[in-house]
Amino acid sequence: MEVKVTVLTPNGRRQNIKVTPNTTLLQILEDACQKHGFVSDEYCLKHHNKEVSLSQMFRFSGLPNNCLLEMSQTNRKRIAATVDICIQLEDGNRHQAQFKPEDNLWQVVVKLGDGYIQSYENPVVIYTRQEIVGKQQMCETTLKSLGIIEGRALLRLLNKKPEELKTQANVYIPPTKKNAPKKTNGSEKPKSPNPDAGGGGFSITRSLMQTLKKSSDQKNIAIEMRTSCSDNQTQNSEKLKYDWSSGVGRSMQPLQVQIGSNNNTSEIEEKDEPIYHIIGERCAIIYSLNEIHTHVEDLPDSFYDLTVNDLKLVLRDLKNIAAGNEDAPLVTERLRELRENRTMLNKMSQYKNCVIRIKFPDRCVLQGMFKPIDKISDVIEFVRMFLRKPAIPFYLFTIPPKTKLTLEKTLLELDFVPNALIHFSYEDELENAGNCIKTEFLVKLTSLEGAIYAASKFRRTQRKPPDMEANNNVSNDDTQKPGPSTGAIPKRPRNDEVKKT
Repeated sequence: MEVKVTVLTPNGRRQNIKVTPNTTLLQILEDACQKHGFVSDEYCLKHHNKEVSLSQMFRFSGLPNNCLLEMSQTNRKRIAATVDICIQLEDGNRHQAQFKPEDNLWQVVVKLGDGYIQSYENPVVIYTRQEIVGKQQMCETTLKSLGIIEGRALLRLLNKKPEELKTQANVYIPPTKKNAPKKTNGSEKPKSPNPDAGGGGFSITRSLMQTLKKSSDQKNIAIEMRTSCSDNQTQNSEKLKYDWSSGVGRSMQPLQVQIGSNNNTSEIEEKDEPIYHIIGERCAIIYSLNEIHTHVEDLPDSFYDLTVNDLKLVLRDLKNIAAGNEDAPLVTERLRELRENRTMLNKMSQYKNCVIRIKFPDRCVLQGMFKPIDKISDVIEFVRMFLRKPAIPFYLFTIPPKTKLTLEKTLLELDFVPNALIHFSYEDELENAGNCIKTEFLVKLTSLEGAIYAASKFRRTQRKPPDMEANNNVSNDDTQKPGPSTGAIPKRPRNDEVKKT
């Protein structure tokens, strides 16, 4: 593809100049000035009213093909000044001196590499991907033609043939595997086809028998592995009936069972359900974290090494977060409040009860069932019934960060629905030493599995099935009167009823 630029001269004419990637912008200016009779030292080139550097080449200037350059007169005439030239030899040594832009490369090489240039058979000078090969090209190339008219520049002097310059250095080529010829003994004879075999059939050879035996052995191993895996799965399915989870207050849902076996599974659940002790109102249960024995598995160091898939997931999450922050529309305060109220109403309709756990300094946990509209003051009164010293002031807080809970806030406003973990502390921290709960309640401790099972059970039984609610509404439709909580308006009596009365 032909590359050219258009130069707009001060006399209003346009001059097309063919360029190469290694053509300097100074050479373009000189060619345009030479054809129209201008002095190149008094002008500069501008692209979109921005002055461009004349010392750079066209490939590094960032100018597009067929671009328009405008000649503009400079405030002062360019004066040829000396430039600092440094030559780097093959052994890494560098030699530096000052030259004029009109000096050619051979003069530079002879002056700086006098002790080395005589031993070079094929001297080559490399400057910004330009290769000047041989003495003749060096004598014809000046520093000014390379765009070196001011400042300093670094040249590389090599001793290579022109053919070697086209090969790329440091390219790894994997070695090819040579197939070694198979050694054959002279006594062995080539196998001949079985003369007894028919034309359309095949002969049963020793190699065929070996392959058949191997395939049968592999099938037997696969069948044994499948049967062992199925046995393990059945054993695990018989052991696990509830997902008790490893954390406090996490999953409290029973594992899914098949519809056809509801009766059998219910009988097994009733037999093997965990034991729990209710010690007070709100289905209060106490369990201790000190009795929980967790087995920490030692993981190898390779477990913490990031893999390519891990990095892809991290990059995907970061992109989603960045896209969400950038593309998210602006929301007014009124709309934000409406969204918060909508989420709160959804939670109230979905969860009729919530599980609140209060953790004491002695690692005992008190669990109770509350309504989403209950306040923190209700939780404090509930805790006070089980304290050994109820008269001492205390407070409840959440971590992290440590935040004291206000008494007037509801559980729904604090986002404690469907479950939450709250911490307990006395106002005087010295009182936290020892047991905070009465000894009569500590005797009736429940296991962690029992507490989780009880929470899931009570939260399910508190909510009525929809079919039972529908039947109750239909049966009591005639006798039920609207109360003040429903917000309905009572009907007016008819004229017949008024006359009768």
